[in-house]
Amino acid sequence: MESNLLLIPCAIESVATRRDKTLKVVIGTQELSPAKAAELFNQWTSGVGVMAFKGEAFNYNDEELLKSMKIDAEEMGSKTPSQRLRSCLYVLFERNPEGFNDFNTYYASMMDKFIDMVKKRIDTYQL
Repeated sequence: MESNLLLIPCAIESVATRRDKTLKVVIGTQELSPAKAAELFNQWTSGVGVMAFKGEAFNYNDEELLKSMKIDAEEMGSKTPSQRLRSCLYVLFERNPEGFNDFNTYYASMMDKFIDMVKKRIDTYQL
């Protein structure tokens, strides 16, 4: 499914780091027409996308280049299963560190538990 390229005049108002090493970027727009605002809200509710920023207006060649670009899943925010597990463990650690002082030690301990659990399952299937 091809989505439309949304071009709006805007400025980066702030950039902040987050705990998970991602960035939060706040964009401010100039006054938008109702149609352009509706298009922006539609893009906002569609999930993860790709942002291009240029300190001046995009020209036709820029637009054609942007339309032709292929972004891989990793750049779109898709994580591998191991990255997803690590992120989930981080959230769990934040909520209940279970006596651990740092996440890396907690992560290693949890991974050892998962490995032992899988090894036990392997043992039940020996020939």
